[in-house]
Amino acid sequence: MMVVATVGFCVGGLLVGGAAIFLLLLLGDIRALWTLNRTPVAAVTGRGRVALEGTTEYGPAGPQIAPMTGEDCTWYRVTLIREPSRDIATGDGPDHDVLLEITSPNWPELADHAGRAPIDPRLLDHPRALFDPIQTEPRAAVTTTLEYRTATPVRMPRIVPPDLVDGLRTSERLHLTEVRVPRGAKVFAVGRLSPSGLLPNRTGLTLLTTQTRGEVIAARRESIGVGGTLAVWFGLIGLLLAAVSAVLLLTGE
Repeated sequence: MMVVATVGFCVGGLLVGGAAIFLLLLLGDIRALWTLNRTPVAAVTGRGRVALEGTTEYGPAGPQIAPMTGEDCTWYRVTLIREPSRDIATGDGPDHDVLLEITSPNWPELADHAGRAPIDPRLLDHPRALFDPIQTEPRAAVTTTLEYRTATPVRMPRIVPPDLVDGLRTSERLHLTEVRVPRGAKVFAVGRLSPSGLLPNRTGLTLLTTQTRGEVIAARRESIGVGGTLAVWFGLIGLLLAAVSAVLLLTGE
């Protein structure tokens, strides 16, 4: 019985901890919803923290051709990495080697009825650095990946130098990723407008998504409802289980 009570007490503690995690996530959604409700949709001619609605358009360099897929787009980034890193034995640095990275010469633009604003690529691609914005909503960018192993070779695009493929070891793999933004995609964005263009907010919510403002708000409200329900149930069950187990342990029954 003592073993059962001990296990029950530990499980109860884990459930209470899970409730605390849900509450932390809930606070993030509440803050994001507060920002959405207090930031009305503005024109791209504004400044500071803004919400924008518009479409993706070519930047100053004009139409771009994605090197991997050959698709027309407003912006692209192609990255070739080798895994695992050949320096991994030293324990220094990342677990992969970046062999190639190609990016469009200019940022794409967000266009609305009032004009255009360049879009910082940090709003388009997945987080690449510690403080890059994290987004749960669908992104405007389209991602295509390709993996090459010596045991399962595939045809690599011309942008990949042949010596990188020929020099691959049997324990390694090449991972090619293309992120591109199509022209004319309808987007909703929350960020900071400056003379440089649309940038991530220094603090708080930042996003650029193919969802509408209404869809983003509805999704956040649903997330708050689900998270709140889970936090309450996890907390109540955890506290009850821990309390009963503690009584059993104290009485020695």
